[in-house]
Amino acid sequence: MHTVSVWSVVQGGTLAIQDRIDEIVALLREAELDETKWPAASALIDDTCNLRGNDLLLAGAHPLGGLDIKLRWLLLRGEPRPELKRDYAENYAAIDERAAAILREPFGKLVHTTSLLSDEVRRQSVTYNEYLLPNAGENCLNVRMPATHDLQVAWSLVGPGGGHPSDWSTDQIDAIRQLLPHVRQFVRVRHALAEARADGMKTTALLDTRRIEMLLLDRHGWVVEANDRARTLLARGEGLSVRRGRLVGAPPADADGVAVLLDSACRERRSGSMPIIRHRHTPLVLYATPAAPTELPPPADRAVARILLAEPFAAPAVNPQRVAAALGLTPAQARVAAALAAGGSVASIAAATHRTPAAVRWHIREALTRLGLSRQLDLVRVVLSTPGVFDGRH
Repeated sequence: MHTVSVWSVVQGGTLAIQDRIDEIVALLREAELDETKWPAASALIDDTCNLRGNDLLLAGAHPLGGLDIKLRWLLLRGEPRPELKRDYAENYAAIDERAAAILREPFGKLVHTTSLLSDEVRRQSVTYNEYLLPNAGENCLNVRMPATHDLQVAWSLVGPGGGHPSDWSTDQIDAIRQLLPHVRQFVRVRHALAEARADGMKTTALLDTRRIEMLLLDRHGWVVEANDRARTLLARGEGLSVRRGRLVGAPPADADGVAVLLDSACRERRSGSMPIIRHRHTPLVLYATPAAPTELPPPADRAVARILLAEPFAAPAVNPQRVAAALGLTPAQARVAAALAAGGSVASIAAATHRTPAAVRWHIREALTRLGLSRQLDLVRVVLSTPGVFDGRH
């Protein structure tokens, strides 16, 4: 029986592409807490965008070259391909030329494999000729997205046979671009749960666990439920607190940024994340995701957004020498600024640098004056937003 592809129906106007994307996004939100939902989301992505399959992973640089993969989902039309994952991990991950090539591309840019690798590299590449070509992987769009300072999300989307960039339509690319932030959020939340050993827990279990902070908000941003770990954190009032029932940012965190993120999740049904800077502790990462209706008893049944608070996977490896060169600070000022940006406190920096807390504060004030800033939080933001200050290529 001849079947009509979803993409041709979408292009014909009988099915709104936005409806399909909304359905995919809803599945991705479910998959954040229930990984078994990913195959359905992946299959719908393939069907909607006319793909043969897609390969999604979270990885860092392998010490010997190639990729050090932390999480990976390789599916063709929603069907897992464990034999391809195993073959790649055992034979090609450490020698894949795409790993270095994609790092030269900006975050969020979709790059065809033939543009990512030169003709000469493709002719000589073991990975390309022994792994990609036999599995119809030459016609791929590749993109990277930031995850942490040393891990990145990489997504390869396998198009129909042909292998030429012109095979991809503008509508396909636009649909994929709409999905990028939601796919990135899915990967980051899955990793946060895995790092907290809370992988596989549903909403009810997360409200009982002591492994990760979780809150539920109603459409006004009011906290309708929180687990004990989240309540303890909020009671400290550092970075986040509850004011008149609403979750709000507290010094030294960016209160305005928290408000925008939570309003977006509660009212506009959009996912997002941001760091929560704290004085005496390393920063947290706040993940806000619109939530489906739950069967929890009142008032939790009013929840429209799910908030997860996770320790960062690793503190940013800020290079003091690069900070000094980029911002025009003295070596001592740069060391203190780099340590602050990595989540250090005045006391911990003093102990690590064999200075008194008063001396550390003096260097902070001098750095603020030199950069025309007034707050320690602003210094941290300037350092973290300055290109080239991290160790490694980011």
